[in-house]
Amino acid sequence: MQRAFIPLGIIAFGLSLCANTVMAGYNSVNPACAYQNIDIQKYGYAPFQNPPEIRSKDGVLDTSFTVQYTDPAIISIAGCPVTLRTYNGQLVGPTLRVRQGDVINLLLNNQLPKETANEVQAQFEQENKNAYLATIPASFNTTNMHYHGLHVSPTGNSDNVLLDIAPQSQFPYEVKLPANHPIGSYWYHAHAHGSTSIQVGSGMAGAIVIEDDPKTTPKTLLAANANEKIFVLQTILYDQKGKLNNITSLFPGPSNPNPKECHSASNKDTWPCSHRRITINGQIVPVITMKRGEVQRWRLIDTAFRESIAFVVEGHDLHEIALDSNYLGRVDTWKAGTPIDLQPGYRSDILIKASMKAGDYRIIDQPTSSRKSLRQVEESENLLAILRVTDEIEDMALPTNEEMAPLAPFGNIDLRKTALGVQEVVFKLGQDMKGEKNYFQVNYRAFNPDHVRQLPLNATDMWALTTVGDPSGVPNGIGQPPSSPPPHVFHIHVNPFQWVRKGPDGDDQLVWKDTLLVQGPTVTNIYTQYRDYIGKFVMHCHILDHEDLGMMEVEEVVNTPRAHAH
Repeated sequence: MQRAFIPLGIIAFGLSLCANTVMAGYNSVNPACAYQNIDIQKYGYAPFQNPPEIRSKDGVLDTSFTVQYTDPAIISIAGCPVTLRTYNGQLVGPTLRVRQGDVINLLLNNQLPKETANEVQAQFEQENKNAYLATIPASFNTTNMHYHGLHVSPTGNSDNVLLDIAPQSQFPYEVKLPANHPIGSYWYHAHAHGSTSIQVGSGMAGAIVIEDDPKTTPKTLLAANANEKIFVLQTILYDQKGKLNNITSLFPGPSNPNPKECHSASNKDTWPCSHRRITINGQIVPVITMKRGEVQRWRLIDTAFRESIAFVVEGHDLHEIALDSNYLGRVDTWKAGTPIDLQPGYRSDILIKASMKAGDYRIIDQPTSSRKSLRQVEESENLLAILRVTDEIEDMALPTNEEMAPLAPFGNIDLRKTALGVQEVVFKLGQDMKGEKNYFQVNYRAFNPDHVRQLPLNATDMWALTTVGDPSGVPNGIGQPPSSPPPHVFHIHVNPFQWVRKGPDGDDQLVWKDTLLVQGPTVTNIYTQYRDYIGKFVMHCHILDHEDLGMMEVEEVVNTPRAHAH
């Protein structure tokens, strides 16, 4: 069995450690891990590194992942030695490269330590003190694996997120891809209810690429693929000991944090107060080098636990060819300065044609308005990476709309014309009358594995999505009129859906997605069909602490005509 190993150089993580520093980082507050601005000159600007790859062979990808803590003597972020839950002890998982019809055999070996009863109880209380829970969540060292976006079976040892893989145990996954599975960029991440946000917030995620068929892919796209970049965009959160063991750290934090607010016990460990940076494959502000006129494919994957990213490459158009894994069947060109919208769970495949003017261009997360921010506050600009265009010239062509059209996986299907049933989703974030606990609910119910929504196989439905806050009468309630209720990120497993967005020309266009930002009180309609697979899976908010605290629901596709479904 091939062993997954990630040989990322220590330069990429800005390591300069001695034994005393390591022990200080492991046992106590480490000055290198302090909540202060990170020196990019010191810890950034290394050459961009793709995650290592594991490729299928003869129709099978065989590998094993060890779930383990990083070794703080080896792994550091901006000089801070970290002890974080990861795959194989690295800050980003390897990219799994497969083809249509392949089988992924992945042995997940959970080598995190067993927790004592007192430790498990303390973890439970973290969640129980903040939310009205309907079920006891998994401990922080319990895990499983989700193959995000894949259209595969959700049962047995396939993409089954209702499993709990306990510490010091292992589980063999067998994920069979259909021969006609849509080609594109997918990802995997931990998904045990109650530990998802802690684990993904530590970096337990990686890319899955279902590769293009060279026989049917335009030569211009194959040329762009030759030097493609995988962007696993991360918000890895770690405290001043280089650890992440507190779910409340993942909460929003103060809107415009000042030193006094960030010193308080409830805020000091949050993302806004920590001054941590968005990383790409574990790197801080890496440098991508391209020749003038060169075209590269960039696969953007937002794996953050709560980060809206408005992705821009200064001075460059973004030629979008795929959304949430599925080819658009055209090239959507977003003019320079117009961002690609990324929310947790989103993917966007873009083509970049390097400027004919050599120089350094910033790759940034543009400022986000409070209306679009998942924290409902103004978010400032973030520097993500640098595009360095050299004097060399390699003038490459972009594919045309005509060349891309045959790649659209579902042709011209319009589910709006055949949808019959109606499903509703109301994400509710509110609080009790005393302001002590919050409600994290789907349709006014917290997650309970015994509460199941049944959906008939092959049926086509419209889903109406919205969010609500507290009604008037709740003192200092959340999202009360005239303010908007908090936004949430809808994600459903197994089957993608259609949604209408505004294209680069301002016109409506029908696109396929599996994850979508929902902003109430407006209702957003999407359309989906339950194809090929029966069994239970989940729908949830992809703000991952919301999911852990109850904002998730079990769905079950049943082989029963609609008239008899309940």
